[in-house]
Amino acid sequence: MYDRFSVSNETEKYQLFLAGPATGTVGDSMLDTGYPIYYDLSGMYFSTPDRDNDRKKYGNCAADYKGGWWFKACHIAFLNGPWYPAYWWAPWLSTLRRGTTVRGTLMLIKRH
Repeated sequence: MYDRFSVSNETEKYQLFLAGPATGTVGDSMLDTGYPIYYDLSGMYFSTPDRDNDRKKYGNCAADYKGGWWFKACHIAFLNGPWYPAYWWAPWLSTLRRGTTVRGTLMLIKRH
């Protein structure tokens, strides 16, 4: 859980806003990762294979990893892609290091 979590509208490319610290048992792989240049996702736009909104210099993370997400370059948190190891090598670092260890995910936004 994050202190604040919101997503903008389609015109603003579903920009993600997060404020922490996060609480829970799996760690924080979207905001406080220790790798802000590559992975902290607050402020990122949603990317899909046909809408490249990531900051990866070459290529499209959503196309490369077969799913939409708020990619930066590319991921250590990614809940929307294929779950087989060839694509989803690290669904939620550092807690979940293999996609085969995850049975399901759920993202919820609670209105204040």
